[in-house]
Amino acid sequence: MPETRMLHIRFPTGVVEQMAAHLKSCGVNRNSFIVNAVAEKLRREMQVKSFIETRGVLEPEDAPEWSSNTGAEWVEKIRDKDRVLPWDI
Repeated sequence: MPETRMLHIRFPTGVVEQMAAHLKSCGVNRNSFIVNAVAEKLRREMQVKSFIETRGVLEPEDAPEWSSNTGAEWVEKIRDKDRVLPWDI
């Protein structure tokens, strides 16, 4: 088990009540739920920070296919390469 530290945190009553109702319905303990929620929030914020820091590192010449297609077309093209349809098996 990883090393842990105890924190004393105050939550608004309404948040505690909503969390308790949700946890009761899905059978997850409060500590695990809060740890997972904080870890997810940190992951998202680090991801956004990375996106901001790397914005503009590619010039149009670095990826010419991006300027000739819309983003959606480019994503579809990439996905089509890996897509396996049931009737193709």
